[in-house]
Amino acid sequence: MFISVVAILDRQILNLLVDPIRAELALTDIQIGVLQGPAFMVFYTLFGFPLGWMVDRMHRLRLLAAGIALWTAGTIACGLADSYEALIVARPIVGMGEAVASPASISLIADYFRPERRAVATSVYGTAAMFGTGLALVGGGLLLSLSEIIGPLQIASLPPIEGWRFAFVACGLPGILGVLLALSAREPPRRLETYALDGKAGLANFLFSARKWILSHFSAVCLVAIMSFAFMNWLPSYLIRGYGWQPANVGLLTGIQFLLLGPLGILAGGFIVRRMQQKGVSDAAARVLRLGAILIALSLASMAAPWSSDTVLLPLSLAVLFVSMLPTISLLAIQQATPGELRGRMAAIYFITTNLVGYSLGPIITAALNERLFTQSSQLGYSLGLVGIVLGPLAALLFSVSLIHFRKIVAPDRD
Repeated sequence: MFISVVAILDRQILNLLVDPIRAELALTDIQIGVLQGPAFMVFYTLFGFPLGWMVDRMHRLRLLAAGIALWTAGTIACGLADSYEALIVARPIVGMGEAVASPASISLIADYFRPERRAVATSVYGTAAMFGTGLALVGGGLLLSLSEIIGPLQIASLPPIEGWRFAFVACGLPGILGVLLALSAREPPRRLETYALDGKAGLANFLFSARKWILSHFSAVCLVAIMSFAFMNWLPSYLIRGYGWQPANVGLLTGIQFLLLGPLGILAGGFIVRRMQQKGVSDAAARVLRLGAILIALSLASMAAPWSSDTVLLPLSLAVLFVSMLPTISLLAIQQATPGELRGRMAAIYFITTNLVGYSLGPIITAALNERLFTQSSQLGYSLGLVGIVLGPLAALLFSVSLIHFRKIVAPDRD
């Protein structure tokens, strides 16, 4: 779990640093959106499936250690960048390294835990995303304050390491411990289990056999991902621009929200699904996903309302709770429907598609709305609200379609 927290920390720290970087390097919101999305996600995608294939065939923990080393180097390189072009080179290195983390983790969890315990184990793993996001905000804010206290650090002819650069470098260092942990852990034997759809016939056969569920489920999750990444990537700027908060204060308060409410939402989602499954509701995951899409849309829409600085944390708390809940439940559905020998690749496909669409389009769509439609700095909430109003109902509709086909896979005897 520590490794997953570090991965999300190194990925999300950029979000708190948007406005300091934007001011120093004179960047536009579109350029920031590219750094947040495509610069990371294109390479995450290109490397994701080959690494997922390797996860299904090779020593997973050694692959994980190599990935940690790579993304750690990329995060530190972001802190040493002296231009937008240097950031564009460094950010993809983070994406290349992190491409192995999720497929390896999902595959390892499925082999460390028996089927009846996977819902809880996967939910606990899912809390890493919220802990990492929370630490990126809280830790990033504290690191900005610490940098002001100790002053700039000079290494050779590199730019002075202070402010946002100091935060990047400091967040990269825990990856060294992550490499050591991955190399010292025990590689579990792969479990052989029986599934309604045959995994031995190969991935292509599974994708074809389950195509109706996969298409509708993945499409819905992609829309949820756009809403979620739009919210997480632009949340600090929403408070800085709309309410005049300082970056360090934004990091502290919103980071605490993610640290407390994020894991609560994830564990609550896993608990609800498990309880429903114990009562014989085999398609519980798909049902909860449908409701969750609507709740995320409503929470984003509420950000367009004229809250005060004292009350704005209320809708943000609800948004954090709902945004955190759905990704783990979607992974539970994939674990439930996918044969063991295909889990690494299916997890890679899931993370590639949802992250490519969500992480690339969420920041960019919001940035485009900021610059083209809602042009005042204080109107960022309107952009986020519009994203939720348009995409939430469509995601719920697609989840309703996927529910029908998911049930045929996990409970064929009911049809």
